[in-house]
Amino acid sequence: MDGVSLPLIVVRQVWKHNLLKEFDLIKVAGMTHRMVAFDTEFPVVVFSPMNIDKRELGKLPSFLNYNIIRDNVNATKIIQLGLALCYDKGSLPNFGTKYQYAWEFNFRDFDVYNDIQNTESIELLKSQGINFDKKLKEGVDSADFAALMLKSGLLGNHSAFAWVTFHGAYDIAHLMKILIRQSLPYDLVGYMNLVQCLLGKSLFDLKHMMKFCDGLFWGLETVANRLGVERVAGKSHQPGSDTLLTLQTLRKFLDVYFKEKNNGGLRHSGHLLTGMQCVLFFF
Repeated sequence: MDGVSLPLIVVRQVWKHNLLKEFDLIKVAGMTHRMVAFDTEFPVVVFSPMNIDKRELGKLPSFLNYNIIRDNVNATKIIQLGLALCYDKGSLPNFGTKYQYAWEFNFRDFDVYNDIQNTESIELLKSQGINFDKKLKEGVDSADFAALMLKSGLLGNHSAFAWVTFHGAYDIAHLMKILIRQSLPYDLVGYMNLVQCLLGKSLFDLKHMMKFCDGLFWGLETVANRLGVERVAGKSHQPGSDTLLTLQTLRKFLDVYFKEKNNGGLRHSGHLLTGMQCVLFFF
């Protein structure tokens, strides 16, 4: 629009050498920006149940779906994690500059030469600019990330933060795994308790929420385009960029589908599920 300047948004790249500095900024941002979106990159699915069409996986009983996610996450290692904190009016932290910021953590855990992986997925990530050799040499150890994350103030059962994902079952599971520094719980109930303990009760998944609204389907890029939301930084399959697009799309989605209408009601308001109800849908 004429006369309107869009904010300048920068995805801050986090490596071993600047990890402490960036977490200091995240802690400052968390004092005022209470909506947190995240996205991960990982070697995708390496184990699939035999004789089950991939399109039918979402229709499996919750405990079986969790078993598939658990086994895949336990067998693979995280590659990147995007993180963005949002103020209640939509702005990102700027720390007194003309820029607004989000973060992309580059982990060293995954060894492209030796670790189990989905080859097609890795080739796609390479084509999107991921330098796996640099990650091995300069990347963040997920143990260091976990230690700082647990002290950041963003986590906890009584957290004031709302967490946001798009189709985030695997993203949440990978985050849980690196935070607890061990394999995921064997059973779904134990896992759900872990998620609530660390992320609290306000957890939204846009992929789930949009199922109750007309005209929205498929992936994040499709939904964003449908709502007229443009990617403001980076490109797809870069978790910092995808995290930002998730936040932007969620805000537009809420404005279009949940804003007060002329009839005084909230469209589909009964389906704006929060907390563990939303996570349970993933499984």
